[in-house]
Amino acid sequence: DYFTFKNGFEPYYFFGANSMGEDIFLRLATGTRFSLLLGVGISLINILIGVIWGSLSGYYGGKVDLIMERFTDIISAIPSIIILKVCSVQFINNTSLKTALGDTGIYILAFLIAFVYSGWVGVAGTTRMQFYRFKGQEYVLASRTLGAKDGRLIFKHILPNAIGTLVTSSVLMIPSVIFSESSLSYLGIINFTTSGLSSIGSLLEEGQQAGLQSHPHMLLFPCIIISLLMICFNLFGNGLRDAFNTSLKGSEE
Repeated sequence: DYFTFKNGFEPYYFFGANSMGEDIFLRLATGTRFSLLLGVGISLINILIGVIWGSLSGYYGGKVDLIMERFTDIISAIPSIIILKVCSVQFINNTSLKTALGDTGIYILAFLIAFVYSGWVGVAGTTRMQFYRFKGQEYVLASRTLGAKDGRLIFKHILPNAIGTLVTSSVLMIPSVIFSESSLSYLGIINFTTSGLSSIGSLLEEGQQAGLQSHPHMLLFPCIIISLLMICFNLFGNGLRDAFNTSLKGSEE
């Protein structure tokens, strides 16, 4: 047994190997890439929906804002994990969809729907507050007096001034999605490995199955990678905050 003979470590395998002789370093690289693509993709969709929803809610206010806010309250009341489980069960039982997407594709689609379902609510709330802050400013009132239409006021005058706060608050959505994926994969709620695809969460689950005492490297290195990702994105968010608002430079929120 190669794994037993080498004790999981080989000079060319920087992070060791698993029980199948697969390079953990390579699997971590591909798993991190997949997790990052998933996190960035879902975050961009949530930001797009949240900015549009929050812009309309904050700009028009009144009854429009009241109705839209109650709708977001209903959306927020249903946990994403319930949506994930319902979608997973329904998609797996759908023979045609399972044939077209495969098991991995079904879990990816279910995860996408679950975290886009309510992931935009936070961005919408931040956008709404920024529109309430800026829509009463003199330059907006002057533009409206000169005959500027709603679309121009929203996209040319208000939204550009709110973009700094939106970017800094939205960038942390990426590590949040990655951490959620890792947690759900580790718990076995979702499984992306049926077609050979790996993610950070699936590698954590494999490390836990291998055993911490006998093969600690299989669990240690994925934990280090996900910790570094969380730290890097937090530092990146702080850097963007300082760049967009110099008055907060070096301060802690």
